[in-house]
Amino acid sequence: MQKGNAAYIKNMNTKIVLDCIIEHEPISRAEISKRVKISKPTVSQLVNHLVEEGFVYEVGMGNSTATGGRKPVQLCFNAQNAYIIGIDIGGSKVASGITDLKGKVQSYREFPTQEFLHKDLFRRLQEDVQGMLNELELTTSDVLGIGVGVAGVTDVKKGMVMEAPALEWKQFSIREKLEDYYDLPIFVDNDVNISVLGEHWIGAGVDKSNIIYISIGTGIGSGIILNGNLYRGSNYSAGEIGYQVTDRQMARDFNPLLKGFGFLESMAGGFSIGEQLSGRLNKKVTAKEAFELADKGDEDAKEVIDFAIENLGIGISNYISLLDPEIIILGGGISGSYESFKEQLHEIIQKFTPGKCEVIPTRFGKEAGVIGASALFLKEYDSIFKI
Repeated sequence: MQKGNAAYIKNMNTKIVLDCIIEHEPISRAEISKRVKISKPTVSQLVNHLVEEGFVYEVGMGNSTATGGRKPVQLCFNAQNAYIIGIDIGGSKVASGITDLKGKVQSYREFPTQEFLHKDLFRRLQEDVQGMLNELELTTSDVLGIGVGVAGVTDVKKGMVMEAPALEWKQFSIREKLEDYYDLPIFVDNDVNISVLGEHWIGAGVDKSNIIYISIGTGIGSGIILNGNLYRGSNYSAGEIGYQVTDRQMARDFNPLLKGFGFLESMAGGFSIGEQLSGRLNKKVTAKEAFELADKGDEDAKEVIDFAIENLGIGISNYISLLDPEIIILGGGISGSYESFKEQLHEIIQKFTPGKCEVIPTRFGKEAGVIGASALFLKEYDSIFKI
């Protein structure tokens, strides 16, 4: 056997053993051998290597064997062997955090995007990251790398934002900007793509292979996982549900509400809801305020929201009919009002789809983007530990 092949097989077996420990911890060497069908001596050798590298640690003793033999040493995964910096750059806020290898956020920071967009945004971000490292008593040598999500169409290979209207960025290389501050591996993707990766890793999409995450905020976008893999499309722009046409009559005279907006987000996005109700009430109203007014019985607010949810429901129905996902997860600001429109949304979906699909709001809070960005890094970075 050639040395290259032997090294490859050893690396693959090491990953298999580590995955087994993560899934079944605490677990003994003998149990690992049975589960992964690798000989006990080889498993012991690989485990010893993982212990030396810090990915695995030994704990106590397990139950004695049926024959009364020596109790086996149990093995656990060390989620704090290394850390990931997760960054989520949106139109309203820049969130950053440091997570361990299980996605637990150890520290979190955020600042308003527009305040720093045209002056020292990345320097401000670096201050937050350094503050978190200091707080956790870490250095960059403890960090595997950086994952970044951005509200815009992103070229993953180049680490470049092709277009992000909310950030006024076009052909903007985020990777290069961050490399001025960090000598670490950096991966960049669209914000909804990182969100669906985060849900698949430790959120509502765990153990599911076909997942759609829909973010309903200022605009509407989505991330897609098919057969366990993130689907980006041929031009990195798959999942642009905001461009769906959900009303043929209105489409005839359609003009986007904002430059770069598609039809659906012009009908049902947060900005659209606020603008529609503002026009009726002759005063500035946000989407959040619209839902609050509807809850209090305001008829104009109810009509605006009903119209938005009807269009959203049709868009989601189209998705379900086309891709047959196991679950659709709703995120973004509007998802916070899910309970108030849940019944209407489900009625529309039931009416227009051939089968059932679970539709639920995300369980992640403000740290969702940070978790997703860390998931992106661990998905793309080639190491022994890979999600």
